[in-house]
Amino acid sequence: MRKSISISILILLVFQNTSSLWVIGAFYINQDYIAKNVCINRFDAVPICKGQCYLTKELKTTEKQDQKIPTVTYKEIQLFCEYEMIFSFSKPVLFSKRIYPVLKKDQLKSAFIFSIYHPPRCA
Repeated sequence: MRKSISISILILLVFQNTSSLWVIGAFYINQDYIAKNVCINRFDAVPICKGQCYLTKELKTTEKQDQKIPTVTYKEIQLFCEYEMIFSFSKPVLFSKRIYPVLKKDQLKSAFIFSIYHPPRCA
């Protein structure tokens, strides 16, 4: 379904954009009939235009129809924001001093409570 809709829209766009080519092609196919029956100068003794007047008239009408179609205007949307980079000549800090906690001997616990820390017993 989608494929057929997309193909039909594509065909319509091709016909719309090449409308002057279709008018010229139809003129050359039917040039004898147009020169004898539709041409403005068909009653002259020696027809000079051979239907070219009809072709120019049809091309002008198709050009007017093309001008009636509004042109598409695009709105520009900014996709990213560029920030200004501040540059300074100061030396970069590569290593900073770390402050380690101080441990005192009275804070260290060296005695284990053996009633809690013992291997499991077999039942």
